[in-house]
Amino acid sequence: LSTLPPLFTPLPSPSSLSTLPYPPFPPPSSPFTMAEPGGGTEKCMFVMRTLGVLVGLMLIGYGTAMLFVGSTQNIRGYIANVYLACFGILIILAEVRMAVLLTYFKFLRNGFGLGGFYIFVGFMALSSDWWCYIVLAICAAVGVTYCGAACMCNDPLNEAEQNNKPPGAVA
Repeated sequence: LSTLPPLFTPLPSPSSLSTLPYPPFPPPSSPFTMAEPGGGTEKCMFVMRTLGVLVGLMLIGYGTAMLFVGSTQNIRGYIANVYLACFGILIILAEVRMAVLLTYFKFLRNGFGLGGFYIFVGFMALSSDWWCYIVLAICAAVGVTYCGAACMCNDPLNEAEQNNKPPGAVA
């Protein structure tokens, strides 16, 4: 029985990690860390926020236009269009990072929550009209991009919040 290998191998000591032929974690200049000051992260987030505001304006316009010239003449269609306009306003306020809004809608603070919200609103805009698929495609593209950014090592939306926390804050 003494020739069998142990079930658990001990973890390497921190001093032995420097002898590895590869770094154990991505180096700070890696493309997987989104914390390069002055790098492409700020430009990408500016483009994403601008695109998000445009999507919000598109949803407001679509929701209000369908209230007046919509092809559905039932109460359910009117309520859905009012919700789309309200969700468009909510998206714009989330993109400008309004503090009051983010205290009540905490899921909009990180990339997964905001991306999931975009995807939800895109599917909510579906109806029998052909242009609804364009609205869905644009909302889903922005939502998937936000979710993809949240899958990176550092969520760019959550990173800005972490830097603004007072020292010793837990959550």
